[in-house]
Amino acid sequence: MTSRSATAHIQDSEGGRAVVRRAGAGTDYSPRSAGLRVRRWLLVASPVLAGLFAILGAAADPAVGQDGVVLWQAYTENPESLQFKSFGFHWAYSFWMLPTLLIAGLVRGRGVWIANAAALIGFVGLSTLPGLLFVDFYDSAIGQVAGVATTAKVNETMAGMWGVPAIATPGIFGFIVGLPLAAMAAWRAGLVRWWGPVGVVAGFLAFGLSGVAVWGTVLTTVCFTVFAYELARGTDPDRRPGVPKDSGL
Repeated sequence: MTSRSATAHIQDSEGGRAVVRRAGAGTDYSPRSAGLRVRRWLLVASPVLAGLFAILGAAADPAVGQDGVVLWQAYTENPESLQFKSFGFHWAYSFWMLPTLLIAGLVRGRGVWIANAAALIGFVGLSTLPGLLFVDFYDSAIGQVAGVATTAKVNETMAGMWGVPAIATPGIFGFIVGLPLAAMAAWRAGLVRWWGPVGVVAGFLAFGLSGVAVWGTVLTTVCFTVFAYELARGTDPDRRPGVPKDSGL
């Protein structure tokens, strides 16, 4: 008897749920358990939350499209709005890259190596880029205490440190590549249809080409919602009865 044929289907005497128990494993798996529902909806909600937090960040940004002294001056003069901006983008980037890790556990067979690469790249971005938003607070505080000229000197000094790009560049790479790659893996695995990855790419393009303006982040949210819908559809255990019950969602 194979391990698959040894799987027993047991009816829950209290809730009437279909529970799958693998012989010898000592573990019950239920696709409708509360824990797995939460994990599934975290995956589905993450792209939408990324877009909504990006809208918050863009709307609060006191220096949209600016850089250098003009940006530092705006940060110095507007610390309150800056905090909302950095808070918003911190969570936008976090939820943006979280699906790269959650999708990896769902992909079996086709697309598995793409999913593995996406998870690694996404981990690099997730562990780096959201935390870099804290630098905004230093730029503002230095300007308030010692003037914008000092902020400029500090940033010039930091630009000469090799560790700064060594940390920041992989984080930016993970942000750009991780989610589209994970979406491609989900498409290859049959979890989403082709417009899922297209929505991700379109959302990123709207984000970047708009200069991270409010209208661009709104388009990003719309595009990412398309991807979220595809994830909800593709991971629904009622629509996809063939999905392994122990798949994690």
